[in-house]
Amino acid sequence: MKHFTLSEFDCHHCGRNHMDEQFLAELDELRHRCGFPFPITSGYRCPEHNNAVSTTGWDGPHTTGRAADVGVRGAQALTVVKVAIEMGFTGIGVQQKGATRFIHLDNLPNADRQPRPWIWSY
Repeated sequence: MKHFTLSEFDCHHCGRNHMDEQFLAELDELRHRCGFPFPITSGYRCPEHNNAVSTTGWDGPHTTGRAADVGVRGAQALTVVKVAIEMGFTGIGVQQKGATRFIHLDNLPNADRQPRPWIWSY
């Protein structure tokens, strides 16, 4: 990866990291196309951590290694969403209120509880 280090995606709970290489390549290309840096606020999450912090429970997108949250706001958030859509990211979650602002990105396939493509707000 040109724009990130693998450790940025470590689980905040246990330190494990099972990120998908193809997803990381796509995220790195997104960063390149956006033209500005953005921090990874959440990458891989072990099932225990995901269950504690997300309504998606034990098997949410972050547990697959094919999801990440990036810390952006304002015009940069709009750019990330626009370019992510152009690139074919299938899950885009927008959290742009309060102190903690981020964009969730994933490239998961369509599934029963996770229809794709899908854009949502928190």
